[in-house]
Amino acid sequence: MPLTSKEKQKRFKAKMYKAGLKQINLWVRRKESRKAVKMTQSGFIKNFKKLTHGWDEDSLTQLYSLLIKITKGKKEAARLKERT
Repeated sequence: MPLTSKEKQKRFKAKMYKAGLKQINLWVRRKESRKAVKMTQSGFIKNFKKLTHGWDEDSLTQLYSLLIKITKGKKEAARLKERT
């Protein structure tokens, strides 16, 4: 007897967990609701300091590392886009 959709999904999920992966759900806007506001570097830093006030050193280090990785990835994507 063929497996039901629920059984297939359960087996697939178990296989992925066994492979060391986990499932996450992420919600994003379907359409950009507003245009990006121009921001200066000093304005960004000022706002960033307010938002991260009280964070411990380890959390800030993780955040800085993530921002650097995102920036490098964006730069690399732009470079690859120019080549094609």
